Amino acid sequence: MGTRSQWLIDKSEAIGDGGMVTSMHPLAAEAGASILEKGGNAIDAAIATAFAVGVVEPHNSGVGGIAFLAYCPGDDPDTTYCLDGTSVLPANIKADEFDVLPGDGVAGMYRWPATEDDANNTGWRSPAVPGMPALMGDAHKRFGKLPWSDLLQPAIRLARDGFEIDFIGSLAITMAHESLSRFPSSREIYLTKSGGPLLPAAMNPGDLVVQTELAWTLEQLADQGPDALYRGEVGKRLVAQMEKHGGLITEDDLVKHRTLEHAPTTISYGDFTVTAQIENSGNATVLQALKILEGLNLSDHGFQTPTATHLTVEAIRRAFRDRLRYLGDAEQMTVPYQGVISADYAAARRADIDPARATPNAGPGDPWPFDPQDRPNDEVRDSAAPGGRTTHLNVVDGDGNMVSLTSTLGSGFGSCVVVPETGILLNNATTWFDPRPGAVTSVGPGKRILSAASPMLIRRNGKPFAAIGAPGGRRIVSAMTQVALNLMEYGAGMQESISAPRLHAEGPTTEISERFGEDVLNHLESIGHNVARRAETVNSGFFARPSGIRIDPDTGKRHGGVFQYTAATAIAVDRK
Repeated sequence: MGTRSQWLIDKSEAIGDGGMVTSMHPLAAEAGASILEKGGNAIDAAIATAFAVGVVEPHNSGVGGIAFLAYCPGDDPDTTYCLDGTSVLPANIKADEFDVLPGDGVAGMYRWPATEDDANNTGWRSPAVPGMPALMGDAHKRFGKLPWSDLLQPAIRLARDGFEIDFIGSLAITMAHESLSRFPSSREIYLTKSGGPLLPAAMNPGDLVVQTELAWTLEQLADQGPDALYRGEVGKRLVAQMEKHGGLITEDDLVKHRTLEHAPTTISYGDFTVTAQIENSGNATVLQALKILEGLNLSDHGFQTPTATHLTVEAIRRAFRDRLRYLGDAEQMTVPYQGVISADYAAARRADIDPARATPNAGPGDPWPFDPQDRPNDEVRDSAAPGGRTTHLNVVDGDGNMVSLTSTLGSGFGSCVVVPETGILLNNATTWFDPRPGAVTSVGPGKRILSAASPMLIRRNGKPFAAIGAPGGRRIVSAMTQVALNLMEYGAGMQESISAPRLHAEGPTTEISERFGEDVLNHLESIGHNVARRAETVNSGFFARPSGIRIDPDTGKRHGGVFQYTAATAIAVDRK
């Protein structure tokens, strides 16, 4: 059989000498760019983008979700601030809150055992207190420049006036149709009068998404700040609906919510340093994988050659095996964060890699001898998970301030519940937890979400170099490892680093894009990899959906790259 045509999709790189914004939706990127044009800084633009993308990409993020932010001020490039907008489960949730169904059925993003009415993934008992508004308010109070109210105006207009749904949004509604149909307030926004999904433009203009009640909520937030949700009328309406429908969030839960700040963690990689929050995120695993890879001299083998690809798989697999064995909520258990990212432990894990043979069943190592804490008795085992529904944005302004921000509702459309009289689409936080009692990862009051979000900042020779991140569940971890590797090890450009084919290996199977080519795929199979070839499409989530902004160290120009299979957009704002 001869050759066949290939569907090759790519995007051009945005380039500018001033500020830049990337977002998973062009209207949200435009919102952030407009703030930069008005003299706002990177934090201002990130806030505007985050609220706007929650309106136009409601299946991935929004006011009802959580968020993570990494910020580096341009005038103090040695400093990074890491804000954690996750939440804890409601105080009155019970360990046996959800009735686990008999049999082997699984459900939800993390494939936990199925529950009655899918209640841990969908509906009024699945949300935790939204942390996104509080994080945005705290970031603005400390680092913002323009008035807070100005930053929410683009989102308010988009919610009030509506926007034309695109094919990605319509597809997301179609996939969540059954769950959205269960709730009248959700049906009213996301489904047609006949009950079908809203449709994108074809022969006619696309359906208009109007969110009048969400516009009201955003106006309250603009006028009163985040307190409108945590102590004001928005929160009162949310709690009233919780009580009406058997939900768990109370006024006390709202009032007690706080944004966390973590000390940043930095590793070296040649001339580069990578800085991120390691708690409650995927970053510890990314940093560990990079430290393992640093000593393998991949560039000597060439960019994505068979040998380099094999070594990358083996490093990522070992980092994942440690993640699934040792990492969890540090408020509930002792976690060897410093051990897994230490250079000495990376060397030990690297020594276990055979350059000529795959080890699909490689197990976890032992990071405790490399960690300052004593070995505990409460080590946790996690479960394999497909990609989740999340969004990511990056901003670099004209003064060199850098922001990397990831926000999520959990699964697609979160709980699928739009709170009446507020328009807020709530997260489904309990989807991150095992519905069976008795494990460290089980549902319980006050337990904090452990996400795979991995926003990170890279410096080169001490100077700001890149802001990167991605949505995509636990596949974020492997994607961020490879994007950072492409930038630092191979010297690839921003769009090239994102558009390059990727792989994922958290267990015995090596999932790999068929874009790698037959030479790579055949080599991996020949040395013992359990290869699963994946075809990438507009809706596939096999390898996450990264984006980033790179600052050219010679010219200072900003180079923006975004995931090529969706409407993700990078916009440059010229220096005035």
